[in-house]
Parts: sequence; C-alpha cells; structure tokens
Amino acid sequence: MALIVFERFKENKETFIRDTGEKYSLAGWSNGLLYKAWEKKGKPLDKGWQVSADELIHIYSGKEHSASTRLLGIDWHPDSKKRIGVIELLNVYAFTWKDDNGGAEWTPLMLQLRELLYIYKTEHIEDGEKEKNLTKIPNPSLPQGDIVEFLYLHGDDGSWRWGRSGMTNAAFIHDEARDYFRKFF
Repeated sequence: MALIVFERFKENKETFIRDTGEKYSLAGWSNGLLYKAWEKKGKPLDKGWQVSADELIHIYSGKEHSASTRLLGIDWHPDSKKRIGVIELLNVYAFTWKDDNGGAEWTPLMLQLRELLYIYKTEHIEDGEKEKNLTKIPNPSLPQGDIVEFLYLHGDDGSWRWGRSGMTNAAFIHDEARDYFRKFF
C-alpha cells in the first residue's frame, strides 16, 4: 500500500486531481496522522472516535491545506504490473482500548474509502503509464464512500504501528467496539 497526497486543480472549469509526489503516514508516533489526531481529540480510551480526511489533511499540512485543495489517496497495490488501483481516504473511525497502565493498548480502525481510479489490463502496464494516469484524474463526485476496510494499530507499547508487519492486518471487532462501528453501516 502506498499512501499518496493528491492536489485538486482546475482546467477548463473542471476539477481534476493529480499526484503531488508527497507521501503521508497514517501509523506511528512521530509522523503518524492517526496518533496526532488521537492526541488532538484528547486521547480517548475505551471509546470510539472519528477523524475526517479534512482533519487529517490539516494535520499533515500544518493547516495550509484542506480537503478542498488536497486528497489522501491509497495505491492499494503499488507493485502490480496489470492494474492501477487508487482509492481515496474519506474518514477513519477508531476505537482505542485502554491497557492496564492507563495507556493505549490497541486501536481497531474502520476506514471509509471510495474508488478514484481502477485500470486493469491483461498485458503488463508499460513503464511510466501509471505515473501518467495519476497526473489527471477526474475529481470524484458524491455520493461518498462505498468501501470500508478494517485494520488495527498497536498501542503505546507498539509505537502506534500497524499490526504484524508484512502480514494481513485484520481486526476482530467485538463488545463496545462492535457497537461503536455498527452505527456507520
């Protein structure tokens, strides 16, 4: 998964998006947007919290940009030679569990996403073709978010990093966390 910052631009009264060449990080203490958002929300424990892409863009850009000028994209299979698949991050719904010491133990996440671009070819994608396709994508329109993904982050002891590096990062959702996520779909 590659996390890409896109910018919105106008051309002939139409709005498009393009890759800025910048990357962002959702996980981690030092540069992870979700940890910074959790701090801004007062570090909620044993309850759910939500952060929009607009809020994450403000955090990422130091309030220089918003969802009206930037977009957080995810290239969900960056090494593929047969497809280009890019989705937009719209919202993150999280439930942070408290550990025995009063810190964060782990955080199951539900990402609300929508497709930006999907190209599949039976033959290999040529060198440079992906980059060319990411320079001018029609601006997505409403309705929003028809894709959800569940992931999780380790807590304070795990530096707010993704679960089991290099392996599927699924999260079992139960009890209070299940009740929290249930209202969104």
